[in-house]
Amino acid sequence: MATVSAASGRGKSGDPASGKPRHVLITGATGGLGQALAAHYAAPGRVLSLTGRDAARLSAIADTCAARGAHVVSRALDITDAEALGGWIVARDEEDPIDLLIANAGIGGAAVVPPPGGESGELARRILAVNTIGAINTVTPALPRMIARRRGHIAIVGSISGSIGMAQSPVYCASKGAVQIYADGLRRLVRRHGLRVTCVLPGFIDTPMSRSLDMPRPWCWPAERAARRIAADIARGASRSIFPWQLRAGIGLQNYLPAALTDFILEIGARGGGWTNPEPDEDGGTD
Repeated sequence: MATVSAASGRGKSGDPASGKPRHVLITGATGGLGQALAAHYAAPGRVLSLTGRDAARLSAIADTCAARGAHVVSRALDITDAEALGGWIVARDEEDPIDLLIANAGIGGAAVVPPPGGESGELARRILAVNTIGAINTVTPALPRMIARRRGHIAIVGSISGSIGMAQSPVYCASKGAVQIYADGLRRLVRRHGLRVTCVLPGFIDTPMSRSLDMPRPWCWPAERAARRIAADIARGASRSIFPWQLRAGIGLQNYLPAALTDFILEIGARGGGWTNPEPDEDGGTD
């Protein structure tokens, strides 16, 4: 475990309800969105616990956040390793109670065989293991401790594509849809315990993963802009953070359209391949 310290103040409890959590834990911190979130939350007096699979990138990001005044603790972990991840999260919470936990790590599914073949079985299992089970692996170690304190905020990063099945990546969409349902159920479970849950459903974000898409990326946001929007929605206690508004409106509209018309629109709008790389970039590259 690497520690980079530029600020003290450890051991104090923050106030997630105020929008200024003191201890923020982020998974997938070495990916595009995760890195932007880490940089956004890096500030004097704040503790950042960061994890990702790429140790070298993680170290560089930790140094950048420390230069902004944060006390940073990082460890390279795979979120599919529930035991290792859970042990680290509990240890971090014991040292500094976690105010905000952001389950951000994820990979993008690629149709290694053009539709209707879809994803290979091996890749499909990997997508679900990381995107769905990985999110649960992140939340469950911290959950009983937050409930005992009756305070804390959990943000789970899904995707707006989890609200609609895309021909280019049906398993990826399914994995993100499962995350959305999990976050909704979790929010209803813990609200009586004083906890908050925000489900983050972004559209296209300009990350290495999304750049590998062989399809249009309408209303694609820079990762830094997405991080600011997510942080603002978390600060106001939003149940969901959905953007951009154009895709949000489109997803809402599909509920009122015949399925055949929705299929036609999606086929016209997403002609192309899917992910050009059958082994997508690692954590944090949401859409």
